[in-house]
Amino acid sequence: MRIIAGSWKGRQLEVPPGIRPMQDRERERLFGILGEQVQDAVFLDCFAGSGAIGLEALSRGARLCTFVENGRRVLPVLRRNLELCGAGERGFLLSITAFGLHKSGEPGQGAVDVAVCAPPFPLLEDAALRARFETLFGYVARGLLAPGGCLVLEHSARLEPPSLGHAQGPKTPYRTVQTAASALSFYRKPDPASAGA
Repeated sequence: MRIIAGSWKGRQLEVPPGIRPMQDRERERLFGILGEQVQDAVFLDCFAGSGAIGLEALSRGARLCTFVENGRRVLPVLRRNLELCGAGERGFLLSITAFGLHKSGEPGQGAVDVAVCAPPFPLLEDAALRARFETLFGYVARGLLAPGGCLVLEHSARLEPPSLGHAQGPKTPYRTVQTAASALSFYRKPDPASAGA
């Protein structure tokens, strides 16, 4: 796995055992859609795994990125990837389960401009767990995103995009793109300032 573009273009990353990372083509599509939103952004890579998404964001000009990961076998690889790229103080590792985000408060850097959540597909397909995930995604969208910020969810193409139904945040995605097996759903937090302009 490699960094696709930016200052660390071509840098090879380790992939933790048992992890299905977002493929290069899908990451390219993700960042093509995000475009200039990544520049100088505060970024959140939730279910970070190898850290490829957050490191790609930093490589492309994001100001800061919090990597949320708690897998015992994954963390050493993620730390090595952060060190390999020289993420330094721009990369903040939050070693907690994603479901603990609401207990930890801010992810370490204030309001988030772009958040990407890419949990393992089988977990989202479990009906009981799906409700917990939708609560988590809703919390990220309402509690962590800056006004006008973007939340991106990666999920199986077999699933409908999660609904985040809450009055203070986005309810449905403004865009969903699919490949054969996976989908990316994009949600935007309303910005009262731009709505009144």
